[in-house]
Amino acid sequence: VEFHSRRLFLKEKVVEYTPKEFELLEVLIKNRNIALSREKLLELVWGYEFIGETRTVDVHIQKLRKKLGLEKRIVT
Repeated sequence: VEFHSRRLFLKEKVVEYTPKEFELLEVLIKNRNIALSREKLLELVWGYEFIGETRTVDVHIQKLRKKLGLEKRIVT
């Protein structure tokens, strides 16, 4: 992950992602080994004014896992 250029690589190939997916990934990486609630992730990535479901976090994490080839390796 190149935070400054907002580029993400997997096996030397650039991974396509949305801006929110990258923000979420950045928060998760910078807080690795820390359990963050859905509400905290919403606050950090989407901001206080977000109006919607906490399932938004689940959907974005699911998409990131798929793009990173982790959907079958991580069980929650």
